[in-house]
Amino acid sequence: MNIALPGDDYLPSVDGAVTSIMSYAKEFRKLGHKVYIIAPKYPNYKDDDPDVIRTWSIPAPFPPKYRLSLLPWVNYPKVNIKELNLDIIHCQSPFPVGWYWIRVGRKLGIPVVNTYHTLYPTYINTYINVKFLAKPLSSMTKWFSQYIYNKCDLVISPSPQMKDALIEYGVKKPIEVMPTGIDLDKFKNFNGDDFRRKYNIGKDEKMLLVMCRLGREKNVNFIIEALPLILKEIPNTRLVISGEGVAKPELIDLAKKLGVYNKIVFLGFLNHQDWVNAYAAEDLFVFASLTETQGLVLLEAMSFYKPVVAVGEMGVVDVMEGFEKQRGGFLTKNDINDFAEKVIKLLKDKNLYEAKAKDARERALEMSSENMAKKMISIYERLIKESKESKKSK
Repeated sequence: MNIALPGDDYLPSVDGAVTSIMSYAKEFRKLGHKVYIIAPKYPNYKDDDPDVIRTWSIPAPFPPKYRLSLLPWVNYPKVNIKELNLDIIHCQSPFPVGWYWIRVGRKLGIPVVNTYHTLYPTYINTYINVKFLAKPLSSMTKWFSQYIYNKCDLVISPSPQMKDALIEYGVKKPIEVMPTGIDLDKFKNFNGDDFRRKYNIGKDEKMLLVMCRLGREKNVNFIIEALPLILKEIPNTRLVISGEGVAKPELIDLAKKLGVYNKIVFLGFLNHQDWVNAYAAEDLFVFASLTETQGLVLLEAMSFYKPVVAVGEMGVVDVMEGFEKQRGGFLTKNDINDFAEKVIKLLKDKNLYEAKAKDARERALEMSSENMAKKMISIYERLIKESKESKKSK
């Protein structure tokens, strides 16, 4: 089938939604399907993929360095959508892209699916510091989200918690819970020792890794605040933070204020090889985001037999199958004492560490992108069949 994956973001930017698009596109193509990725144009960036269609864009108001598609106000340059012979459209954002592609789907008479990747009200409350503006804007995004999703044939939610949020917004259309899964092929060649040598991390040091965009909603300050408690029990601990974002200067200031700056390595964005090697080099993956829709980075770390300690919120809970099972590590409260205690417990108990490491790998295999893509194709096939039957009955 011919599949369109329009989104409000794509390379060179990298986040959970972009990872999801890349993952599904790769797996769909392996299954023999034609996939078109439609995304905002970034200045001075050229795509290697000939089936990426770029739209005119402007800088987004937030997060910084992102682009905002000008659709539906400015049409595509040199692209005739009808000639793509699409069978289904799977949007990756409600607005403005979702709005435009719902209209396209109706004109072409094909199903439109949309995935809810981002808790927009939370982002607004994080990035807009003026309270009298944040509240009405948050309410507006909830209303507009339900307006868009209620015009789709099906809504995809990466987690049960996100599904609950959509229902609360007023979404009445069917909602399927479908996590992206991880591409295990990306992690075949790695060398943790090379990473430690390159970034001066000793072989005997206990390396904690956090990998994410450094936005305030990612709660990385929480991990830094927990670090002094961990260092009291395990002095040879080193925290490695990979990512860029508006909160980075604040995090550096916090580390200096707490006297732990020399125990932290701020790396910024990593190239692919260093990124893979970082997972191999770590002892423990730590995560504190309160808004994560899927927690793909947890699964990536877990695929390397690395246990996870994470604050139990949103999609992170689903990755680890809840507080009851806590697959591949520990879930904690949003409390630095609880968090530090779990980190210390795993690093000090060798048998517990090995058991959690094995369980982490098993959980990652269960959540492979290949398996998730096959399930998604089954959903597409069902929707296409229902659409054709509906046309015949009219």
